[in-house]
Amino acid sequence: MPSDPLLNVFSGEDALHNFYHPEKAPPIPLVELPERLNPYKKDGVHIYAKLLSHTPATNVKLYPALNMILRGKEKGKITDDTHTLVEYSSGSTVISMGILANIYGIHNTKAYLSNKTSPTKLDLLRFFGLDLTLFAGHGQPEPLDPNGGIFTATQDGEQEGCYNPDQYSNPENYESHMRWTGPQIMKQLPSISVFAASIGTSGTMTGTGLYLKSVKPSVARVGVCTTPGDRVPGPRMFSLLAPVEFPWRDAVDCIEEVTPFESFEKSLELCRAGLLVGPSSGLALIGLFKFLEKKKKAGELDWLRGADGGIDCAFICCDQPFQYISEYYDKLGSSYFLPIRNAELIGVDPYNYNVDWEITPATAHEMLVASLTPSSSSSSNPGPDLAILDLRDAPDFAAAHIAHPSTRTYNLPLGARAAPNPYKHPCTMCEQFALLDTRLGADDAEFGVRSGALDGRAVLTLSYTGHVARLAMSILRNRGVVAHCVMGGVEAWEAAEGELWERSCGLGANGGEGGLA
Repeated sequence: MPSDPLLNVFSGEDALHNFYHPEKAPPIPLVELPERLNPYKKDGVHIYAKLLSHTPATNVKLYPALNMILRGKEKGKITDDTHTLVEYSSGSTVISMGILANIYGIHNTKAYLSNKTSPTKLDLLRFFGLDLTLFAGHGQPEPLDPNGGIFTATQDGEQEGCYNPDQYSNPENYESHMRWTGPQIMKQLPSISVFAASIGTSGTMTGTGLYLKSVKPSVARVGVCTTPGDRVPGPRMFSLLAPVEFPWRDAVDCIEEVTPFESFEKSLELCRAGLLVGPSSGLALIGLFKFLEKKKKAGELDWLRGADGGIDCAFICCDQPFQYISEYYDKLGSSYFLPIRNAELIGVDPYNYNVDWEITPATAHEMLVASLTPSSSSSSNPGPDLAILDLRDAPDFAAAHIAHPSTRTYNLPLGARAAPNPYKHPCTMCEQFALLDTRLGADDAEFGVRSGALDGRAVLTLSYTGHVARLAMSILRNRGVVAHCVMGGVEAWEAAEGELWERSCGLGANGGEGGLA
């Protein structure tokens, strides 16, 4: 099938190269916020989310990573002998870089990052096959700090076969947004009046801001930082921008500061409305709101209007929320999330079930008869012995149960006769699972591996209505025992046509009928 970018079809050996290249794929979506998400809609303000969270790598850093790799190859810094990329990154840049490295035949990507990175993100980086090295100290170190990861990455990138793209000082970082992001936005929204983006390494703000100003000088550019002393993944507080080498000062017209709480709260609202974007996206939107509010209070909103009388704004959505899930709960608190009903079941009854393990009383009876047939226990076809695990109370077990020489029957009373269905009553499930998981565990003296009671045998689990037997079956199966539960339990067995329960209890050693055991 031939490639067709308009239909989002990429074929051939270069399919992945083309899929990840902005010039060979459809532009990243630009989506207007509905009125419930835009408090300035009645003022004629239209706000659009530029979803760079929806690049093939699901983050804005794909463009800088791609540009640095392509330019590195063009300039001979990346050759056929280059086997390792080295980068200090909090996550998105090195994830994109690792994906692209594989596409372009570079076999290893080393990520240097702060030891303050969350375990969730560390696992995410390892998921993508990245070689991680942690550094103590400042989470956003200065490039020239000899104790920091940026400095070390620069040094290690000089080793033979290695290359450090250095997102912090490499102009190819922000030039990627002059090359792709800015032109995309202008084509999609030529009437743009205001542009907003968070500032971290400042690449997105610098490149897009410089490009937009060069083609439309009237555009107001809002850079958004975190409030002093606070942290949102990716963006920096304003004081940390001073040593940044990119010309970000020429790319912004004003700076707004936003708290982590505001960022995570707005991101959560956007996600629940259908735009799956991370906390830095919420930060950028709140920064845009603050800018618009100041203009409105100053009576300067009309200065931003286009020829049609509207004010068209765009803000950058940098990534998706999934790697920050635990931080949403930490930052926002439980009031933002519905409680989990039956939460006591967390960690309880964790083992697998399979409908093939659940049998009817008639099938159970057939298994009993087969276990008594001489051919089933002959040397030519020995098969496993059959065991019955009867979970009814001791008096009911004593009154009638399956017992004959070729079938081993065990009673494990739980006091379950009066207990509710554990699958409908969480507290009962917790109690019964705790007891059964202990008693049917491998180390139990009566039913464990050393006892020889159940292992190596086919086991029928039996209870009053089948619910407890089903639970016991799952526990035994987890242990490796071939267990089957009798659906409906003794009640279904007794109700079966032809007094099946009495006949099953009365099977003799050779399959003959006898009295109830």
